[in-house]
Amino acid sequence: MEAHGRRLTLQIASIPLIVGWFLIGFSKDYTMLLIGRFVAGLSTGLTAATGQVLVGEITQPHLRGILCSLPFASYSFGILLVYVFGYFLQWRYVAILSAVLPILSLTLFFFLPESPIWLIRQERIEEAKQALTWLRDGDVSTAKKEASQIMERMDADQKKESMNNVWKTLLQPEVLKPFIIMNVFNLLQILSGTYLVVFYAVDILKQIKSLSFDHFLAAVWTAIARFIFTILAIILLGVVGRRSLALSSGIGTSITALFFASFEYLSCQQGEYFAAFSILLYVAINTVGFMILPGVLIGELFPAKIRGFAGGLTFMIFHFAMFVSAKIFPLIKQTIGVYGVFCMFGISSILASIFLYLMLPETKGKSLGDIEDYFQQKNILWVTRKKKDCSES
Repeated sequence: MEAHGRRLTLQIASIPLIVGWFLIGFSKDYTMLLIGRFVAGLSTGLTAATGQVLVGEITQPHLRGILCSLPFASYSFGILLVYVFGYFLQWRYVAILSAVLPILSLTLFFFLPESPIWLIRQERIEEAKQALTWLRDGDVSTAKKEASQIMERMDADQKKESMNNVWKTLLQPEVLKPFIIMNVFNLLQILSGTYLVVFYAVDILKQIKSLSFDHFLAAVWTAIARFIFTILAIILLGVVGRRSLALSSGIGTSITALFFASFEYLSCQQGEYFAAFSILLYVAINTVGFMILPGVLIGELFPAKIRGFAGGLTFMIFHFAMFVSAKIFPLIKQTIGVYGVFCMFGISSILASIFLYLMLPETKGKSLGDIEDYFQQKNILWVTRKKKDCSES
């Protein structure tokens, strides 16, 4: 995305996803199924950072939180869609239907502009102004003003970052501090169960002693809860600060996870509906903050000079950690049981809340330049910041 732009990268990313879904849908054996899954997985790696970086770069500060969280509404809706299709249809039909959306995405990107920030870094100034004019609904004066601010910002930094010094740039305080925040948050988010519950929803629900109804239907209900509360999170991001949302989600996730773990440990067989409600509440609270915030912050925390590289590296580490956790999770679940798993989720959520309270800056309403200036301060903890320079919203 640094060499060829955010838009073209996303278009290229649609191709393996289309091919992968068709390979899965028409697979004749297990090997072809794995090949299809691998090819589709390439697209996930290509789109994860690129989409968030693009949205973060093209939006105005007061809309950035809402628009950066919209991909997670799509993600939640996709989970719901596949769960519902999987409940009613044979899995091959679900795979083939899933190819429709990347085909639509590939087509629509021909009509959308490239990131103005990337264009200016490539010294394509007129194209950047045209893109900004389109993005700002034809307001030429606003587009010119914003383009000038971006150029001034880039003049203060090096205009080009070669691969020879990109690792040195990564060690600069304004890059290293957000890099640490993002990767620790991502790791604790995974351990809090955000994605493990998505991957193993049916398997987890089958092992809950107090649940006796259709586990596939129960998984559909968790997807419905996730989608509804993603929409709620998008609304909240317009009025609530990132820190408040993160801490509320972390504390709430911890309470609900530990409460359910205690309930399951005591083997309360008569509380079927209470157990179901606890699971849905856990999914809902976790979604509101922990699921959406890392993606939002990817587009906000990293400085423009290395946003693409740092964002891509962060998502690479995230996906590797998620891969490892997904592979060892069945063994962990078998060893410590469902109640032990939810204890792990709850403890991880507490640790994440403490970490975010100490480290995460408030970025709501701040320009990307303001956020970069904050990370250039000497402080490491948010609580020791210079409040006159970077106060909370």
